[in-house]
Amino acid sequence: MSHIIEGQPLNRKLTAMVLSALRPQAKPYYVSDDQQVGLRVRVAPTGALTWNVAYRIKGGGTKSASLGPCDPNGRKGLGLADARERAADIVRAARQGRDLLGEEFDERAAQRERLTIQKLIETYAKSIKSPNRKGGALRTADDIERRLLRALSGKLQVAADDLTRGQLSELLDSVADERPREAEKRRQVIGAMFRWGIAKGYVTIDPTAGTESYGQGDPGERVLEPVEIEAFWKWLNAGADKMAPDIIDVLRIQLCIGARVGEVAGMDASELRTEDGKLIWTLPAARSKNKSERVTPLAGRARQTVEHALERRKRGPLFQTALSARTLTATDIGHALLKRTLPCAHFSTHDLRRTVVSGMDELGIALDTIAAVVGHQRGSRDTRTLVKHYSRPKLDERIEAALSAWDRHLGDIIEGRLEPAGSNVRKLRVA
Repeated sequence: MSHIIEGQPLNRKLTAMVLSALRPQAKPYYVSDDQQVGLRVRVAPTGALTWNVAYRIKGGGTKSASLGPCDPNGRKGLGLADARERAADIVRAARQGRDLLGEEFDERAAQRERLTIQKLIETYAKSIKSPNRKGGALRTADDIERRLLRALSGKLQVAADDLTRGQLSELLDSVADERPREAEKRRQVIGAMFRWGIAKGYVTIDPTAGTESYGQGDPGERVLEPVEIEAFWKWLNAGADKMAPDIIDVLRIQLCIGARVGEVAGMDASELRTEDGKLIWTLPAARSKNKSERVTPLAGRARQTVEHALERRKRGPLFQTALSARTLTATDIGHALLKRTLPCAHFSTHDLRRTVVSGMDELGIALDTIAAVVGHQRGSRDTRTLVKHYSRPKLDERIEAALSAWDRHLGDIIEGRLEPAGSNVRKLRVA
């Protein structure tokens, strides 16, 4: 390209080879395409190539507009064939007296005005669920969509650009009074959606910008984050700092089903039976805190762990102390954790139970079903009577479905397939 005369445009039949051979000069210059009227490529002094179209509107003046980065191979920018097609559409419209680029700009502006928060959520959810998304579909997309709908339920018909920081604070402050951790998660996913909307041109503001974090909640409300669950499970698999295998199994099962640690630790072979191919654990009323029998269909990792324990002990207590061979207790588990260096910030066994409840809630499982899973009383006395005498079979199916859903979600966490809602979360190394 040494024959270029500074300031004068060049005309060439553009090809991928010609584009690749263009070299920068002291000043930017244009090379027009002989095949498509109006299409040209701008060569910057830095060597960057940009598509440009020059067109005259019938009855009006001449305009010039950038079409975006030029990539001869069409991988990181607009390829030659697409650039020619885009320029042809613009020139054709100009000959008819229309400014296609101006029409598109006005349409995007009108779309921003019409875009409601509900529509923004739908569009964002569709994007993060798309298999064509960079990195593939986001595994937590359904959870994120549910959390957005819950968080913004009172403002779904409001224009997305009209949501103010004050309005958002009203929505989140009411949650933060009792569940600061949940309020913070909602703030993070709302911010991620609006930042995506700004990048796409759907909105112009992010109402979470400048808002303060709601923190992680009080110690009494400790819920393990996905990165902590992943690290904890891998720590158990690695031997948990030489912790007894029976104690490791109890902790695994508790994180799978959310039962009280004492209930799991005291599990007896006589409490287990196989029915229609399912492994059923019946907690007797004498061992239940609320003095009610509880039936739990074991699924996934919980079933695997219990079946492995049954191979070791076919009768009597499944989990025993190493020295005296007595049944493990909640105190034994607590002491074992206190003596170890944990892979994440300290927690209690009840925090594992709370983590299961919180996780099921985030999956959209009904609260009465969650209560049945973990052994809480549900509703009024009349409601409990109906469940006890009439709804038991269906309730068992719901419990099994809930535990299966949590087991799948737990698998995604353990395998590191979940992306955190906030960009400031980092994975913990296993101790």
